Amino acid sequence: MNPQHIILIGFKNTGKSTIGMALAKELERPFVDLDEKIQEAHAAQTGGKIRLSCRKIMEIHGEEHFRTLEHEALKSILETKKPLVLAVGGGTPMMPANRELLAKQSVVQVSAPKAIVFERIMINGKPAFFPKNEEAIDSFRRLWKEREPVFKKLAAITVENTGSVDDAVAQILKFIINNL
Repeated sequence: MNPQHIILIGFKNTGKSTIGMALAKELERPFVDLDEKIQEAHAAQTGGKIRLSCRKIMEIHGEEHFRTLEHEALKSILETKKPLVLAVGGGTPMMPANRELLAKQSVVQVSAPKAIVFERIMINGKPAFFPKNEEAIDSFRRLWKEREPVFKKLAAITVENTGSVDDAVAQILKFIINNL
């Protein structure tokens, strides 16, 4: 089995965490969600008194602070010797320093139809990473266009999350067996 970590990248709400948990179980590896680690790091900065969602951290402290927390959490996780499965946020690969870290691992892009992804995102209202002065659909389309080429370049395989979680996991396992 490949000693590298398996990193799931892709746009928000494509199913990275759900697929990642199932994949980790199949591979008997730990599963880590980067968002959880960012929230823990922020809570540690407040002495453990305040635990905020990633959305709230970004709203209150701004994107630059959030991305710094994200980078430090990613760096720390990837230093783990035991191979794991990691789901990262949609914007994580956009920072060049993060791309350098991710490129040394086995990267899987999880994708889903754009219309479905947009609908899932908007269930909780306009996200903090969409600019306030831009229509949500315009932000989504612009970010999709910016991020998709980065995801494609980093990923060894793209899995379309259009069926069951088991189908997506099976695609990834087949790729791992045949290529890694």
